[in-house]
Amino acid sequence: MAQIAIIENIERKGRLALLTIPGMAGILLDKDTLKKHSIQIRTEIRLETLKEIVLESDCKRAKDYVIYLLSRQGYSYGLLKEKMQKKGYQSKAIDTILAEFQRLGLIDDAQFARQAVESLLHHKPAGRSYLIAYLQAKHIPRQLANSVVDELLRHSDEAEMAVRLLRGRWRYLAKFELETARRKAYNYLSRRSIGYGPAKLAFKKLLKEECQD
Repeated sequence: MAQIAIIENIERKGRLALLTIPGMAGILLDKDTLKKHSIQIRTEIRLETLKEIVLESDCKRAKDYVIYLLSRQGYSYGLLKEKMQKKGYQSKAIDTILAEFQRLGLIDDAQFARQAVESLLHHKPAGRSYLIAYLQAKHIPRQLANSVVDELLRHSDEAEMAVRLLRGRWRYLAKFELETARRKAYNYLSRRSIGYGPAKLAFKKLLKEECQD
């Protein structure tokens, strides 16, 4: 015999409705789903049907949430999944919606990774290890991170990157004695995965420019 749930109470919570059912944790449904299935107080419903309705509502809410997130900025598959999990959506709803967005080309980890690295290289460049770690922090798989970074760094000059980075901090570094400024410059560039050789060349170049002024 099918188990039956009885809706004891429905509490409005913004665009959602909280259903109270004896012996169960509260269930959130969006109002459209609530109306579609004519759910009211004292409505009797089979548990299996209720599970399907909850999944339907979760998928709708999860889809709206992903649309909202992607309208503001790009996200990797892993970042979106993490944010959806924190919102409490069912795993099946999360996987269903993310798969749908992937099919539509709205979630593309390779494209996201390229855009993220290109932005960093344009605004505040860094070396290979830094860029790979940055992408992995955005939940880009290691193999893809390696591939994208290697592709975009293929024609980059690390010494030129070092000069750009130090030029932006030169006024700050000029406040210190020479050796202290040199140490701070090398440490800063090291944190952005710029090697000692390029760092040394960049510091020497900018120091020479300052002396010529």
